[in-house]
Amino acid sequence: MAKIIAWLIVIFVVLLALRLINLRNARARRAAQAPGGPGKGSEPMVRCVRCGVYLPRGEARTVSGGYACAGECASHA
Repeated sequence: MAKIIAWLIVIFVVLLALRLINLRNARARRAAQAPGGPGKGSEPMVRCVRCGVYLPRGEARTVSGGYACAGECASHA
């Protein structure tokens, strides 16, 4: 009986160690995908005066009354 309990403890410790390693690797992958972190390097969002869609300010065109989407909205606004 003692051998069974010892093997169960060993299996539990190995599984716990594998889970911790997997968690550490997942955090490292997440950090590598977003090097700037949240909020760094992002542009403010503006709303198109014609269709109401929100888009980054760098992609919007300035028109009278605010911003517009590039393309059809910018020509009609």
